[in-house]
Amino acid sequence: MGGRKRRGERGVPMPDITALRASCKAILLRHQRGLSLELPCIVCRQRVRGQESIMQHYVDAHGIHTTNCDNIVDLNGFLVHLRELLLFRDDERMHCPVCREDCGDEASLLEHIEKEGHSRWDIDTIPSLASFCMADVNKSEEAGEEEEDSANGTNVVESDDDGDDEDWGVEPAVCLLCDTASEDCLGHMIDAHGFDFRAAVRSHEGVQDVYDVIRIVNVIRKCVARGLCPFTYGDELAEAEACRCDVAASSLEEHLRNHPLHNLPRVVPSSDRELIPVLCADAFISSVVVGGDLLARGEEDPEYPMVPTNAEMAKKQTARRQSEGNA
Repeated sequence: MGGRKRRGERGVPMPDITALRASCKAILLRHQRGLSLELPCIVCRQRVRGQESIMQHYVDAHGIHTTNCDNIVDLNGFLVHLRELLLFRDDERMHCPVCREDCGDEASLLEHIEKEGHSRWDIDTIPSLASFCMADVNKSEEAGEEEEDSANGTNVVESDDDGDDEDWGVEPAVCLLCDTASEDCLGHMIDAHGFDFRAAVRSHEGVQDVYDVIRIVNVIRKCVARGLCPFTYGDELAEAEACRCDVAASSLEEHLRNHPLHNLPRVVPSSDRELIPVLCADAFISSVVVGGDLLARGEEDPEYPMVPTNAEMAKKQTARRQSEGNA
């Protein structure tokens, strides 16, 4: 093989896994502090708090559609580079980043991009932005490198026989009741708070599917952040007032310890509003709820077996290592 990089179909280079993981980690870390980021608009200089909000500002205020922030590794570098293209002569005259035409002021720029259809500012229209985006982890190999052809002249993806050799790490999740991040968040909640989330969810009559569990997670996070009892979420009954008084007289943590059923909302909300994550890139939702086995599964169809999740693969790998260590 001579150390040659593996190629997929049609000779497209396989992604550099190390670079891909580093990029994903950078995006995740930025998401975790996304609500505290305050970024200036490169067009009007208005400061907007939150990475999602600044990208939406470009659409709403200027009709400009940029690369989705989930695909941008270096958001600050991305915006600085766009700003340099916009004012590439270090003067106050604005230039179209797509075609470099001198537009003059902001109004003329916006008129130009609408007329010429240059409202998309991404790696397709501005290739120099690629170095700040996920696309850059899949760079083409140096020109002239020979491709490895199979007997029938096509390229196939090479893969290891045992996918378990891949090191799938378990992403720490933030506790629903405190700020502790743990790889075993469910165990932490039992030990630190006496709260068995899995048992509580499975015994709740209102939980029908994983979407209900996601709603519950977001309700708990929202209530804990506000110091309110999750049990009476959305209620204005006398019991809600009683909970507020009890929390005020002691603490939310003590209230929930004394009333274990109050860790979950009495009624599971059904609106889509509660599906919006309270915590950006919430690993509890992605790893524990979606990737875990909180809800009992039906019998698996042998003709269509379920693909193992990252969490399941990590658990399997850990168990295998432990058995090898005990051998």
